[in-house]
Amino acid sequence: MLILVAGLLVPVAMVTLYRYFVRKRDGRARWHSAAAIGASVGITRAILACTGWYVVEHTGGPLQIPAFALAMLAWPEAIVFGGHRGPVPLGFYPVLALLLIVTSMSLVTGVALAAHATHGQRDVRSRS
Repeated sequence: MLILVAGLLVPVAMVTLYRYFVRKRDGRARWHSAAAIGASVGITRAILACTGWYVVEHTGGPLQIPAFALAMLAWPEAIVFGGHRGPVPLGFYPVLALLLIVTSMSLVTGVALAAHATHGQRDVRSRS
């Protein structure tokens, strides 16, 4: 159920982000917005996912249910690290956080690039 909701939410967010970038007429403002949104989303994902992952591995009981939901924010990127047995070393969390930030920024920048490629050329032609 949660995967289905995420599968529907991500495309809606991408279309909304694309439409937001298309409305930005200034190319510089588009890229500044892409960097700010990508960094904000990435840092938020990194903090929540690493906190959730740590709580899942180091606590028990009812705290694991919401912590697992937070740890799921790292699922696509956590595949890179493969399976493990037992608690991960503390060095895992900064690497995971960096990976989450970079991939979030890449995704948002890709959407901004698509908006620029499809509508940026039209803006340049209309100014001439």
